[in-house]
Amino acid sequence: MAFLELQSGLRSGERFQIAKERTVIGRHPGCDIVIDASAVSRQHCLVTVVNGEPVIEDLRSRNGTSINGQTLIGKQFLKDGDEVLICDQRLRFASKAGSSPDRVVGEESHVMSVNTGLMDQILESGEQDSMIVSQLEIARPSSDEGLGVQSEAKLRALIGLNRAVGTSLSLDEVLPKLLDALFEIFPQSERGFVLLADDTSKRMVLRAKKIKGIVEPGPLRLSLSLIDKVVQSRHAILSSDATSDSRFKTSDSVLHLRMRSLMCAPFLGLDGSVLGVLHIDSRDMDHDFHAEELEILVGIAGQAAQAIEQALAHDARIGQEHLKRDLELAHRVQQGLLPSKPPEIQGYELFDFYEPAQQIGGDFFGYVPILNDRMAVVLADVSGKGVSAALVMAMLSADVRYCLASERDVAAAVSRINESFCRSGWEDRFATLVVAVIDPHRHTLTVVSAGHLPAYVRNADGTVQEIGREESGLPLGIDMNEVYHSCEVAFSPGAALLLYTDGISEAMDHENRCYGFDQLKKILSGPATSAEEVGRRILGDVERHSAGQVRSDDMCLVCVGRVAERDAAAHSGHHSKAVHGSRLSQPSA
Repeated sequence: MAFLELQSGLRSGERFQIAKERTVIGRHPGCDIVIDASAVSRQHCLVTVVNGEPVIEDLRSRNGTSINGQTLIGKQFLKDGDEVLICDQRLRFASKAGSSPDRVVGEESHVMSVNTGLMDQILESGEQDSMIVSQLEIARPSSDEGLGVQSEAKLRALIGLNRAVGTSLSLDEVLPKLLDALFEIFPQSERGFVLLADDTSKRMVLRAKKIKGIVEPGPLRLSLSLIDKVVQSRHAILSSDATSDSRFKTSDSVLHLRMRSLMCAPFLGLDGSVLGVLHIDSRDMDHDFHAEELEILVGIAGQAAQAIEQALAHDARIGQEHLKRDLELAHRVQQGLLPSKPPEIQGYELFDFYEPAQQIGGDFFGYVPILNDRMAVVLADVSGKGVSAALVMAMLSADVRYCLASERDVAAAVSRINESFCRSGWEDRFATLVVAVIDPHRHTLTVVSAGHLPAYVRNADGTVQEIGREESGLPLGIDMNEVYHSCEVAFSPGAALLLYTDGISEAMDHENRCYGFDQLKKILSGPATSAEEVGRRILGDVERHSAGQVRSDDMCLVCVGRVAERDAAAHSGHHSKAVHGSRLSQPSA
């Protein structure tokens, strides 16, 4: 059977069969072969079997695929020994037929689940040459069972384990001490491993190891078929001669190591879930493991499971504290990217408000001075929330400032912003954007929208008009070749422009009803004497609508008003009023 074998990284030596008609390789968890590296595209390349021969093609990946140092163009047949390079990950193709290879476990790599169908067949067939001499069920830590056989030896072992682990709290301290204690209790041990379940990948991950004597070259090898059986059955297993055990004849790793004796036991949590696996083995034929020692190992695994569970909880608390500090720092950094106060524009008033749903968010607003004394008011909303959205927002804010400052035409500037966003490789992200350019000499508004929510202008007579809907283009990150168009309207005295994100329009009440555009326009049309009054009245109404509800999205609002003619004399010779809404306190009604 043909296969691809990883030749680089921590998982070097891991092999993948090419057994299906289509084998997709990429970063996405749904791929047949997952390579978890940021440079690898979600679906990077494809291997198909044509008339029994494997053919590889690149799936228009961001960084391409190479075969034997040559960039892969179109489709190409794979030959024995071909080297496939996916970013910095090297794989070697082998066409040799043979037994199904175990995937190899590298240090800190994932242990992949194996298909145990063949093993189950052998068990059902009743073959008699198995050398598994004992299997024991692991009791939950909460069970109150006697010490049973070898009680004195088991008690000494548990006392030794407790003394070794002591008051250690962190998993990085508990696991090495656990292995040290095991090697004292079972002096014939040559290798010891602790593998723990990873909640994210749903796999067993190698977390600690201890090897006595000469370390073998190459990656560490474990029998995944054995580990899989221990996890599935929740039984500890003793094999006096693993190389002769018919249940593990398909395991290359067991045969490669020529292991003579091994013991493997699961760690069970208080709820009965499998926390991980404890594995020790030896090639010393004169001092192999015995059934009594398996019983001692079962007792150790039960006691160690409690220490591991406590250490996991401790590490989770420490991780949360570190995350909290990181988020606080990220919050301060993000605040530094936003305007500290609105600019002052002769004859105009500005009001802004921003409040993230979490400590950091994906909404962005800013003011960019451009040619001819014009001011660009920018508002954007990146898809998603939290840290990842904030990182995209930071990149976008830099592009927005550069493109608007260097491009005379606003629509062309937005097209450049979109092109840069697409080239940045945010494959699973997009952003909506609206730019409103204020010309204080001509008293006009020029609006360009990239899939953003409608922009509204409230006229002095209270009428509300939506601007830029027909000219609106696709959100950023959808199509690199999208061409954006602008819409220009007169900005009359007493008028006010409103820009906002969906945290305003989609705020939910206790019956999960959206605030909505109709209510927004209704409140906007009410009488107002300033941009601040317009903005605060909207924020107050949104707050009343969603009172008591958990905020699910960032809230951002910018309001620009042109001073009415009757107030022009009062503003003559003075800059306009600029008001910055609180980002932390609740908005006033």
